[in-house]
Amino acid sequence: MTETRPEPPGTDSAAVVPPVAPPPPAGLAGWLTTYDHKVIGRLFVVTSLLFLVVGGGAGAVLGVERIDSGLQVLGEGTFAQVYTLHGEVAVLLFLVPFFLGLATYLVPLQVGAAGIAFPRGSATAYWAYLVSGLTLFGAYAADGGVDGGSAVGTDLYLLSLAMLALATSLALVSILTTAVALRAPGMSMVRTPLFTWSMVVGGGLTLLATPVLLGRLIELYILNHFGGDVAAVGAFGQIAWFWSLPQVYVLAVPAMGVALEIVPVLSRARLRRHVSGIAVIGFSGILGFGAWAQVESTFNDTLYVLAGLVAVLPALALLGLLGDSVRRGGFARKAPLLLALGAAVHLFLGALAGGISVIPGLELGGTVWAAAQVHYTLYGGATLAAFAALWYWSPKLWGVHLSDGAGTAVFLLTFWGAVLLAAPDLLNGLSDQTLMATDLDEEGLATILNGASAAGGALGVLGVLVAVTATLGAAAGRGTRALADPWEANTLEWATTSPPPPHNFDGTVLAVTSAAPLADEREHARGPAPSQETR
Repeated sequence: MTETRPEPPGTDSAAVVPPVAPPPPAGLAGWLTTYDHKVIGRLFVVTSLLFLVVGGGAGAVLGVERIDSGLQVLGEGTFAQVYTLHGEVAVLLFLVPFFLGLATYLVPLQVGAAGIAFPRGSATAYWAYLVSGLTLFGAYAADGGVDGGSAVGTDLYLLSLAMLALATSLALVSILTTAVALRAPGMSMVRTPLFTWSMVVGGGLTLLATPVLLGRLIELYILNHFGGDVAAVGAFGQIAWFWSLPQVYVLAVPAMGVALEIVPVLSRARLRRHVSGIAVIGFSGILGFGAWAQVESTFNDTLYVLAGLVAVLPALALLGLLGDSVRRGGFARKAPLLLALGAAVHLFLGALAGGISVIPGLELGGTVWAAAQVHYTLYGGATLAAFAALWYWSPKLWGVHLSDGAGTAVFLLTFWGAVLLAAPDLLNGLSDQTLMATDLDEEGLATILNGASAAGGALGVLGVLVAVTATLGAAAGRGTRALADPWEANTLEWATTSPPPPHNFDGTVLAVTSAAPLADEREHARGPAPSQETR
């Protein structure tokens, strides 16, 4: 007779346990052969920051070219290529890979898993990202791109973007599977940390949109390879929808998750209701899904206008949630808090600019107003959030703190740089200055405003250089050594050492009975106290 024993409480027989990566060999051999999600995540983060330096430099050159009428530094064809390269590097080589890397590192820790699902898939995604990024630069060097003069170079350009799309999808599959299938006992989706939830929402919707982008790239490749003219069919517009209204809000969803993680911890006041953060992130993601809005004929559709107008609401709700935590807890002038709050402000400004841009009759599409909206959302909002994540999670990533003074400098340079970069373009957009315009009225305000915008871009580049320098120092082990939980945080990644061991946790993972298990543990140690968290 076979005896069936009941499973111990808190176990999950359906859980998938990923293989635990062994300690990698040192140096380059370790990087090439590892499938430790923490090493892969750090590689993503550092590589994306290096690409950001290149993208920021390209943006600075474009800003200089816009100060006076005509072209001073670049030729007409080169200007168009640098313009497209700037957007592609900023989004596809920096922003998306940065949050992929952060999630590859953090999501398994936040959900209490010993590793990431499909770790070799994550490793493959990183190397495919690196190779395709370098290939993209090679394609431009070979006179490729949508405005390039070389058919072979353009083929290479389209293939590199297709490889980036595949690498993004592969990395997202590992992250999403980990978040859904490898959560610790007691952690329901409602109790999931908000950064992890933001990756479920933003990553899931990006995973749905990426095959649409890949299909467009295949279509353009076939057209170009067999003698067609991709510039004549508006090829860049068929690619740039991925970071334009409304899809731009999906790319900013992880920034919301970062802000909602950091502000309650550093202000010492939990969100009133964790489910409110879940709702704000989910609502913003749904409104931002934009694979259907690729061509100009859709820009007057009622659905497009409504999505643009209503997107202001989750951005405003985010400010309300964060402001309530600061009001109840207190404001501490720490770099991660400044950066996170600054990101939330810019996300709201971007949503407000997006809402105005879709109002029928204003005809702001195709003007530099659209560039200002993207800069507020992705540069001011998402990039500030990326820097906030670096300063907040650096103890967990590298075991050392980043300098608070450097973080404050990054905040000032990036926050005000983004304001100065984008605000003049709003005014020029109202005056119908088109994207990529170089022939300007030198007697009007356009050149003065463009000069102010270029100055904002220069401040932003300085902020990027400070952030990258500080991060590379931390990656090399320079800085104040960090405790396991230096912030007295709420989520499981802070329940292990900084940085974590190869298997992530020593011993049993802390029991999860709410969205803030570490805060619950501290309250329990201090004595019985009513919890404000809705379980």
